[in-house]
Amino acid sequence: MIVAVYAVKGGAGRTTIAVNLAAAVGRKHRGECVLVDLSLPYNHAALVANLAPSSCMALCDRADQGQFEQALLDALLHHPTGMALLPSALRVEQSELITPQLVQRTLDVLDDAFNYLVVDLGVAMSEVTLGVLERADRILLMVTPELPTLKDTADLLRIFEDMLEIPPGRVSLVLNHSRPQTMVTRADAERVVRRKMDMEIAYEGARFDRAAVTGEILVASEPSSAAAKSVMRLASMITDEHKARSSRRA
Repeated sequence: MIVAVYAVKGGAGRTTIAVNLAAAVGRKHRGECVLVDLSLPYNHAALVANLAPSSCMALCDRADQGQFEQALLDALLHHPTGMALLPSALRVEQSELITPQLVQRTLDVLDDAFNYLVVDLGVAMSEVTLGVLERADRILLMVTPELPTLKDTADLLRIFEDMLEIPPGRVSLVLNHSRPQTMVTRADAERVVRRKMDMEIAYEGARFDRAAVTGEILVASEPSSAAAKSVMRLASMITDEHKARSSRRA
């Protein structure tokens, strides 16, 4: 199952939620979840998870067809929570090597090796991003309670349905309160985007920021916090959907 995590602007907590979501799934299903960091040109999921990569997706493209799969699996970083992580690039200039074709080859390999693929996408609506969004089984659209962001999110939902032909049922909206106070309520947000929010993550001070600085993942270091519990509910939603899909196929 491919889960794409996307937001129309930076600062929505996309990478933080993607890392914590993959860790939450990994804790319940060890060895079955991989986080693919496609937040280009800067990808910092490994840094947030306190992992030190020595290889990446961009370097795997040098391998011939017969060695590509092994090179890709060797580039994976394994986290104590039970998730794996694949950086797309080690340096900014390597991001130019990440082509739509390379990404699709990578997803083919990882989709065979893991039950859950969480993909952290950059905000640019590039060919790479479009390819992942169109292929994803579930799109988690991170939303912050700010009117410009909500307007852009409403426009994006229209593009998803009218131009990309992505059914509304494949998109889940996650309202993330990244600041202590806001004038925009959940009801306001739902009215602007004309959709119900599927999940809401409350502001909990500097917990996420502190965890990132210390190299910890909140769902592992402070699982009883309200923010961690919200992410774990999101993880349960994903795993339940995967089980339902598997049952229908069986």
